[in-house]
Amino acid sequence: MGLIAIQAAPVIPREGLPYWIFWLMLCFILLLVFFIFLRDKRLRMRLSAFLAGARRRSVLIRLKFKLKKERQARAAALKKLGERAWGEDVRVPGSESVFAQLKHLLAERNAAQKEWQGTMAEVEKQHARLDESVALYRKKRDVEAALKKPFDDLLKQKREEEKALKRLERDGELARQLDDIERDREETRKRIQRHQDAIKAIEAEGAARRREVEKEIRSLARRKERIQDRIKAVEAEQQDIYLMLGRILEEKRGDSPALEPFCRELDEVNGRVETILRRIDTLSGGNAALLPPGLR
Repeated sequence: MGLIAIQAAPVIPREGLPYWIFWLMLCFILLLVFFIFLRDKRLRMRLSAFLAGARRRSVLIRLKFKLKKERQARAAALKKLGERAWGEDVRVPGSESVFAQLKHLLAERNAAQKEWQGTMAEVEKQHARLDESVALYRKKRDVEAALKKPFDDLLKQKREEEKALKRLERDGELARQLDDIERDREETRKRIQRHQDAIKAIEAEGAARRREVEKEIRSLARRKERIQDRIKAVEAEQQDIYLMLGRILEEKRGDSPALEPFCRELDEVNGRVETILRRIDTLSGGNAALLPPGLR
């Protein structure tokens, strides 16, 4: 009985600290940290400097992307200035060699474009030749098929006649007629075979001619792509030389009225670039370590 009483005794739950005491202690700790922060001037200054540095780095990163965009605009303005000077034949000291390079590139591009036009004309000619060849051999095949059709009908007729005669009672006359039909069928089959062979020969010759023309078209297409790549390379080199000429004109500006709008645009871009650089220098305090990668 004593053992049963021990087993049936209820389990008394263990009591811990109430949750409100935990939150009260946490609030007290946070309040204590806050008062320490208010009293410690150096801690406040370090935290303020950290936050200010983060804001400064964020601004510098934005200025970096803005500067990159403005430098691209400056390069575009220089290219337009050089291209306009080339078009108007505006020369300044030091630009003669650049004009000679542009003249050579222009001749090379014109020759490549002429070759490209000739290649395109040849491609169109080959396509027309291919269409003509396909139409010609299709017509030949249709003619042979038309010549073969009467013999196909005749062979079908002879088979029907043979089936009809075989249903009759056999005698000498019937056997002779069957032999005649068999000879006619054999002759018809030979003629049909000749036409079939002619059709196959026409199809084979047409396929060979088509492959020949298609091979020539593929070769011309590859040549056209090579010419296009050469034209793109020449035009890219032209842009680089326009940029070079624009830099020369930026240093040694002439008095041509045709260049004034482009020079004003370039001055505006240069002003924006200088403003961004001054802001970067002010924010970094001349310390290159504070600059984001790309501005150091």
